[in-house]
Amino acid sequence: MRGLWTIFVVLLVCAAPVFAVTGGVTDDVSDAGVEAVGKLTGSNVDTSPNVRQQADPQSDVIGWENGHWHNESIAVNQSDGLTDAELKAYVGRAMARVEFIRKQEFKRPVQVESLPRAQYKRLVRAQARSQYTPSQRAWENQIWEAMFVTGEKPDAARQQTRLFQRRVAGFYLPDRDEIFVISDENLVVDNATLIHELTHALQDQHVGLASSQFEAKTMDGQRARDGLTEGEASYVEERYKNRCGNEWSCVEMPGPPRAKTPYGGGSLPNFNLGMQVSLIQPYADGPAYVASNVESEGWEAVERKYRNPPKSSAQVIDPNKANEEPTTLQLGEQARNGWKLYGKKGENGSETVGETGIYTMFWYQGRVYDNPIIRWRTFEDPESGEFDMFNYTSVPSEGWANDRLWPYHKGDKRGYVWETNWRTNEDATEFQRAYRDLLRGQNATRVAPGTWVIENGEFADAFRIVRDGRTVTIVNAPTRDDLSDIRPGIEDGRSNSRDVRPAIHD
Repeated sequence: MRGLWTIFVVLLVCAAPVFAVTGGVTDDVSDAGVEAVGKLTGSNVDTSPNVRQQADPQSDVIGWENGHWHNESIAVNQSDGLTDAELKAYVGRAMARVEFIRKQEFKRPVQVESLPRAQYKRLVRAQARSQYTPSQRAWENQIWEAMFVTGEKPDAARQQTRLFQRRVAGFYLPDRDEIFVISDENLVVDNATLIHELTHALQDQHVGLASSQFEAKTMDGQRARDGLTEGEASYVEERYKNRCGNEWSCVEMPGPPRAKTPYGGGSLPNFNLGMQVSLIQPYADGPAYVASNVESEGWEAVERKYRNPPKSSAQVIDPNKANEEPTTLQLGEQARNGWKLYGKKGENGSETVGETGIYTMFWYQGRVYDNPIIRWRTFEDPESGEFDMFNYTSVPSEGWANDRLWPYHKGDKRGYVWETNWRTNEDATEFQRAYRDLLRGQNATRVAPGTWVIENGEFADAFRIVRDGRTVTIVNAPTRDDLSDIRPGIEDGRSNSRDVRPAIHD
């Protein structure tokens, strides 16, 4: 399930776009997911260092595009918007710089166009109305409610729509060689955003971003693939920014820099911060993931990854993890007394939120609810070098081996079964304890072994938590009696299944 990603697949001529998001990794999201759109210091005019213009090559070469070498100066000032001539020079030199950093040649020209934000918002809103049926909205609500990012009443689909309407700065259209920059008035283009989106164009021309290998049925599977594509684009972007003002002159954006997203504290923004933390993970960890491959074996290693992309966000969070399929999980005994799955949504009726989703769940509790289950403030203190932007590692999430979340419904009633698998018994126990602390932070009361009830508030429900070795199963229902209907094999924290070892309740 790709959420609003799917919206753009339909909206933009059946091509999955690659986004640039404002306020993302540094504060903006870019096309194949959410990209960092950093701000550079200096004037609005491309002035320094002073590089002599060079003669054009006799044939197209890496580091030269459309009449411009990567290290030339150009006469571009976008304080009052870009003229056609300025845009042509700006894009041509940027393409040459992407080639120079990436060591790969563009096969075709790339167009950059402006899309007014008001028009963009209308398109997103119209497509959201078309995609999000009542059933799909209920599904989305249960996924994000299970992560304790939205409660029962808020509309998760609407919050995702709002996030994309406000935070996306631009996107690239695979198979179209087109980049759209969302602007309010005159066309201005952040140079880092341009480099990021042009890298997506280069990827598309060589590996085809619209191919099925870059799509996944689950949230976590998509995060993994985006970790490669967005990671490479963000890595090239960072390599580019490191040269600005030193080796290269760079076109500056007019106006003040955007405000930093308040991850560390203070007033909450006017969009769902938990959704954004989940969304930007490929942009945050992807650059370090790509850098680890480039630094060890060169760009050839990255090209091999395109033939065998990562399978989970855990492999992007920690590049040292083996690129293997997550462990298999099955639902087992079906619900009874009218409780039903949502057909084939997601992966045969289930979603996988992954290590990223579980980290987000615990991080959000500390940031928004003052329930410090993990050291959530370390989010802004990455530990994996200059290309790692945020820290998605915590004790109760890093032992992840797989998870599947099955939402259920019965009329207007909602519930779910969430099965999580961990690499060791200790990892499973750490997750179980952390989840119990989450419930306590939401004022849950323990009413039986492994069974908890939140009486009031946006997460008012009954919960059952059972650990069986390396597997922790969470059952959610409106009432305690409904728990046994949604998951008949587990009664008050004890498993009745014949094919498992005795379960351990909290």
